[in-house]
Amino acid sequence: MIRIVQYAAIAGFILCLIIMYTTNSGIRGLRKYDANFKLLEMRFHYTADDVSGVFEKLGKDGRALYRNFWILDFFFIACFLIVMLAIMNKVIIDSYARNILAILAISRAFFDIVENGILLYLSNIYPDRNNALATICSWVTTCKFISLYAWILGFVAITLYPVINRKFSS
Repeated sequence: MIRIVQYAAIAGFILCLIIMYTTNSGIRGLRKYDANFKLLEMRFHYTADDVSGVFEKLGKDGRALYRNFWILDFFFIACFLIVMLAIMNKVIIDSYARNILAILAISRAFFDIVENGILLYLSNIYPDRNNALATICSWVTTCKFISLYAWILGFVAITLYPVINRKFSS
């Protein structure tokens, strides 16, 4: 059963990426409203003015499409979390290291969910602004990326440590 969930998550992860990056339901569609559109959630940090600027350029229909994008992103978050955990469980033997990486993967997903929720709210209240919440959202996005980068770095370090240790021990 676990293997089926993992395969379904991998398929969902890939399907979400395809929809998000190659269809009119994703970035391609959003660029019809703003040719220079860049996802807020793919920036390491941004300002409250950046959030309002994106919403303004997208217009009403573009914001509706962006909201649908975030709904899809919730599914992506779940799939990505399962994929991260599956990779980690397959490769990492040490339970302490697995627990640390699991915390990082879960925190990445948590920050991503919070980020989407805040951006959905800010989009729904636009043209009203909540600069404090937009600033908090940017910091949540930064924390999401730090969690992801820490997971990747930890995974690589834990995976390579035995190889490097053997090489220098000999």
